Amino acid sequence: MPGEIELVARVVLAALLGAALGAEREINQKTAGLRTHTLVAAGAALFTIAGAYAFDQSNVDPTRIAAQIVTGIGFIGAGGMIRTGFTVSGITTAATLWFAAALGLAVGFGMYGISVAALIVALIVMIAFAPIRNRIHRVQHLEITYQPGHGTMTPVFETLNAVGASVHHMALEEDEGVRSVKMEVAGLGGESLDEVVSALRARDEVINVSTTAGRESA
Repeated sequence: MPGEIELVARVVLAALLGAALGAEREINQKTAGLRTHTLVAAGAALFTIAGAYAFDQSNVDPTRIAAQIVTGIGFIGAGGMIRTGFTVSGITTAATLWFAAALGLAVGFGMYGISVAALIVALIVMIAFAPIRNRIHRVQHLEITYQPGHGTMTPVFETLNAVGASVHHMALEEDEGVRSVKMEVAGLGGESLDEVVSALRARDEVINVSTTAGRESA
């Protein structure tokens, strides 16, 4: 059995790996960020260590605790997903939470090298693949400023659904009777983008519409 100092070091290392994973989510302002990923990774490592070394018995199966970690993390991951309109966001965050638990589990078993390598692979996927994803899906950032109470967003979602676009992320702010909605939309561009902007422009309650292309409409 490893010494107590080494076991403590495993929990600390798991926390650091989880923090590195959570930092990317925190920067992108996702539902689960730095603290959540750190705690998930450190907790998974602690559960693994407890299951593997807490009992001095030859008939103890340490893989049973690992199976329970995988099951339990599903509930936390589900909490990171949000349904908005016709789409569900937060799936990537749920996956990173699951991955953080896997990192913690591996570190808990003393698999340091493969844990660090896996973290590097994950960060490459999350950071380097983002521009590729945007090119494939033609992600547009659409911001709509309007006066609430006129059912503005329902036809927006209907139009996006009609042209095959999907909302990946949406944030809403309201100040002094004016509401601002920022949406990250995939599959929207060219004529379909013009169609959405024109439909919004025709509504009396809409104050402004802007996109990443720089086109604005009052």
